Amino acid sequence: MSQSAIVRTPEVLASIAQELEHAGELCDRLETLVTQLVRASRGEPLAIALHEAQTLDVLTQHLAALANFTRKLSAQAESDAYDLTDAVAGVTLGDLANRLARVTREGPVRAAADAGDLDLF
Repeated sequence: MSQSAIVRTPEVLASIAQELEHAGELCDRLETLVTQLVRASRGEPLAIALHEAQTLDVLTQHLAALANFTRKLSAQAESDAYDLTDAVAGVTLGDLANRLARVTREGPVRAAADAGDLDLF
């Protein structure tokens, strides 16, 4: 029982943005748990837990930035091409914004393994 659905690009991009926001909300909940565990830790595991908690915060910010970027693209999806300038301008993570902006300058981008900004909490 398979049905094919024809969906317009703006709706697809808006749906992706919504799912990214949902994933960010789940990360926020997980970040709360990790923060509680960090506060309960003592000694050597504390340093490891702090690092992991910061990594989770970066992931949450990354998802929020991608959701914002995708939502802006969905607003432009009626046209044949996208102007990434405005969409990239809303991305607050510098390395992510640079990777997204590179598409307009160089074509497809390979992600660097250690790229990303860190916002300590």
